[in-house]
Amino acid sequence: MPDDEKTKPRLEIAHVLFIDIVGYSKLLTDEQSEALQELNQIVRNTEVVREAEGAGQLIILPTGDGMALAFTGSVEGPAECALEVSQALRAQPSLPIRMGIHSGPVQYVKDANARDNISGVGINIARRVMDCGDAGHILVSKRFADDLAQHRRWQPYLHGLGDVEVKHGVVVSLVNLYAETIGNPAPPACVAGVRRSEPHTATHKGFSPLTLAIFVIAALLLILDIVSVVFAPAIMRSVDKNRATPVPQSTATAYPSFSDAIQNMIKQRITDQLQKSLSEKSNAPTPRVTPTPTQPTPPPRP
Repeated sequence: MPDDEKTKPRLEIAHVLFIDIVGYSKLLTDEQSEALQELNQIVRNTEVVREAEGAGQLIILPTGDGMALAFTGSVEGPAECALEVSQALRAQPSLPIRMGIHSGPVQYVKDANARDNISGVGINIARRVMDCGDAGHILVSKRFADDLAQHRRWQPYLHGLGDVEVKHGVVVSLVNLYAETIGNPAPPACVAGVRRSEPHTATHKGFSPLTLAIFVIAALLLILDIVSVVFAPAIMRSVDKNRATPVPQSTATAYPSFSDAIQNMIKQRITDQLQKSLSEKSNAPTPRVTPTPTQPTPPPRP
């Protein structure tokens, strides 16, 4: 195998769990050492870490105030580890920690001591996700939550927080992983003003009723203006035409001679009929009247 292939870093997708101790820099030197030792012991005693190390699917990277665990096996590895660590820390509230999980590309390299180490975008984004949390939080990226939600068991644990702008202007979609006795259900301080939403659900920004009423009134006024501009010339032409056209006369006044002629003709016919009837009566023979004999008046009775 050529030397350049031996030295070329190996790139693959890893599921990274980032853990750090909240307020680590405020602790005394002895307290810092004790806190790191306690955290290392809790993490290495988890069942999922022992199995992943035994299968060669885990690399643990110290980070000063915590550690980064890169799981290359199942996507549930970092979530299982976070749950076990959270349950173990409930008995030790004096060790406040926060955790962040992200799935992304990492590359395996050799550090200055010739030991296996990891770097890449997967590590950086997991660190940014963790930085958004407060003590007790288990925050995961939207990308990791989408993969984890394919398993029915994890769906009740996922609660969307929204998009947050982190270091260097990078925008990260956060999801809070918690249950009754696991994680921190309160929204982190850095996303307290972000509208919460369920994971895998698109959110739409609505308008207030007052804004909608203003928009409707403005739209109606605009439509009225457009109608008036378009139809104003036609309306003015119609009004001018009506003013210039004379009012037509009625039928009775338009034809007075015709009506009078009909009336005169009817009167003439009636007059002719009356004269004819009178002439016939005058020419007829006069009937002779026979006188009726008068009866004697009887004498009055005593």
